[in-house]
Amino acid sequence: MWKKPSKTKEPEDKNKAYEYAVFLLSLQLRTAGEVREKMQKRGYKSEIIEQTINQLLEQKYLNDERYAEVFLDNLKQYKNLGYFGIKRKFLAKKLPAEIIEKILQEGLSLEEELKIAKRYIKKLSSPGVILSPEPAYRQAGASEDEESLKFDDSENVYNTFDETKSRQKQKLFAKLKSRGFRGEVIAKLVF
Repeated sequence: MWKKPSKTKEPEDKNKAYEYAVFLLSLQLRTAGEVREKMQKRGYKSEIIEQTINQLLEQKYLNDERYAEVFLDNLKQYKNLGYFGIKRKFLAKKLPAEIIEKILQEGLSLEEELKIAKRYIKKLSSPGVILSPEPAYRQAGASEDEESLKFDDSENVYNTFDETKSRQKQKLFAKLKSRGFRGEVIAKLVF
């Protein structure tokens, strides 16, 4: 069971603060903002925290820009997120705004984002997923004879198909937007 970390008994001890910060970094790679936040929760004084972080930066144990580059590469490769989705992830990691903007401008072009969006759409189009390219009557399991009868009966079948396409576009638009893709990317794929 998880328990709340206890407050330090020596909030002004530089050596203990440094040891704690190095311990945090030994568990996983972190940003300066994450280390700062953990140390504040532990009860260290703000001057001690800043001295410790500056020392770690000088020793190159902390490097937010390099962290952001590696994190961006991983997100592009393994997650189906757009520009704004990745930006949300960066903000959650307590990265400075100027580093976020720089890394996103240099590391995520519209073409790359479009590839990621296509990969996401392909995943959504797989069998059993909401976005299927088939019309509603096929999704309901109608046989080919029933399909041909529906085409002969009235024009409403075509309207149903158009409405289905429209609903699929709306769903796709909503899904891409929720994943943080830019408007230009969504427009190229949906409209």
